[in-house]
Amino acid sequence: MVNGGLRIAAVLLALIASAASCIAVTEPHALVPATADQDPALPQIRLRVAGHSRAVHVETYGDEAAPVILVLHGSLGDFRALRMMKALADRYRVILWDQRGNGLSERISADEYTWDSVVEEIDAIAFRYAPGRKVTLIGHSFGAMYAALFTARHPERVEQLVLLEPGGLNGRIFQETFDSVISVDLLDPAMNAMFWQNELLSPGAHETMDHRALMILLNGQQTNYFCDPDHPPAYPVWRPGAYVEYVRGLRMGTGGGFGTPHFDFDFSTGLERFEAKTLIVAGTCSALGPDFQRRYHVPLFARAELATIEGAGHRMFVEKPDAVLSAVRSYLRQYAP
Repeated sequence: MVNGGLRIAAVLLALIASAASCIAVTEPHALVPATADQDPALPQIRLRVAGHSRAVHVETYGDEAAPVILVLHGSLGDFRALRMMKALADRYRVILWDQRGNGLSERISADEYTWDSVVEEIDAIAFRYAPGRKVTLIGHSFGAMYAALFTARHPERVEQLVLLEPGGLNGRIFQETFDSVISVDLLDPAMNAMFWQNELLSPGAHETMDHRALMILLNGQQTNYFCDPDHPPAYPVWRPGAYVEYVRGLRMGTGGGFGTPHFDFDFSTGLERFEAKTLIVAGTCSALGPDFQRRYHVPLFARAELATIEGAGHRMFVEKPDAVLSAVRSYLRQYAP
C-alpha cells in the first residue's frame, strides 16, 4: 500500500535507520509543512493517548447530532486525499484526522506507538465525538487494518465497518502475500536518488525523514497497486509520518533490512464477533483487489460484502471517487430507501 505501508520492511527501515549525512537542514519547515503543535492556526484537538497529550490535526463535517463516521487514512499519508468522504456529511457527522505522528499531527516517540495505543487513539476520538454512541468506521489500507483491529477488540462500539483495501489482517496473510504486492527494484533511479539523499540530508530531524518518505510515496513502482504502474495516479498528501512507519515496521516483526521479512501480528482475532455486515471495497487493478479480499478477508467476518471498483487501483478514491462514494452509500444505513 503506497499509503498503506506494505513495503516498509524493504525500504523505509533501511532508509530511515541509516545515519550517513553531511549537511543538516536547519531552516524550519523547508521541506514539509509544520505540524499542529508548531502551527496553532491548524484545526486541531489535544488527544491523550499512551500517557502523552499530543496535538492532533482534525477536520469535522456535518450535524453534531448525526451518526458519526470516523475516517482512518493509511500509512505514508494523511487524511488529505480522503477529504472526499465529507460528501457523506449530508447524513452523517464525518471526522477526519491525521493519526498521531502522521500528516500534520504532532510527532510521537516509539513508546507511544503500539497496537494498544492505536486502539486507544480510535477509542479517544470516538469518545470525543460520539460519547455513549456507536460509530461507523471507514478505513483505507493500513487505516482499514486499524479499523478492523478496533472492531475485533470492541465490536460493541462499532455500528458499521467499511474497509477500503486492507492489507493482510494478520502476519500469516501478510507473509504469504508480501511478494505478490511488493516489487522493490534496488537499481531503480528513484530508489537510488533516495539513497543518494543520505549524503545530503540528515535523517535525524522529522522534517528530513518525512521528506524522504514523501519521495517513496511519489515513486509508486515498489508496489503492484496501479492500472498503469509507470504512471500512478496523483496522491495528495501533506506530510507522511516517516518515524511512525519505521516503528510500525518493527512492531509488525519485519526484522528490518532487505532480507526475507517475517511478520508477527494479528488484527483479525475477534472479527467474527462483529455481527453487522462489513463492506470491503477493492479496485480491479490492485494486488489487494477483489480476488485478494475474497480469499483472505471475507472469511474472517461473520458477514461481509465485497464491492468492486472497476478500472481503479489502491488509490481508488482519487481515481474513482464517485464510484467509491456510491458503493459506500449503498451500504450505509442512513442512505437506505
